[in-house]
Amino acid sequence: MPQFLCFIWNIQEKDVPVLIFSAGLADIIEEVLRQKVHRYFKNIKIVSNQMVFDDSGRLVSFKGKLIHSLNKNEHALDMATPLHDQTGGIDGAVADNASVKQRTNVLLLGDHTGDLGMSDGLNYENRISVGFLNDNIEKNLENYRKAFDIVYLNDRPMWGVVDLAAELCSKFDG
Repeated sequence: MPQFLCFIWNIQEKDVPVLIFSAGLADIIEEVLRQKVHRYFKNIKIVSNQMVFDDSGRLVSFKGKLIHSLNKNEHALDMATPLHDQTGGIDGAVADNASVKQRTNVLLLGDHTGDLGMSDGLNYENRISVGFLNDNIEKNLENYRKAFDIVYLNDRPMWGVVDLAAELCSKFDG
């Protein structure tokens, strides 16, 4: 988690939007951030499946359309209901989808080759993709090396991504 915090703090200072795309549960992601980070960041938008509970606390449905591994892309921005819109961040309003779509540089992190589609539909000029391969390494390594620009193995710490983001941000400081 320290690497993630360093990464988020560095890019928040540069007002770089962060999209956490997940086919999982937004409520879980939000709770992990709440418990581990203890704050919201105005530059983070969670685009994932959000649960809806009834008055007795039972799960009754999901908000928006279901996000799965085959539709985690630019179009999912409009499909999901971001949690920050509901709970509000202490740092103010969260950037809207248009500000994300206007960005021309993408640093894409994923743990599946299907995650490379997350930038589909964005009009970017530059994309650096980082793959995290943790299972079936011998079987999948060649495919990951062909698909991603950088590959990290075995739940490696994110310091390389933190350093890369810092380097990229310094190039755009002027």
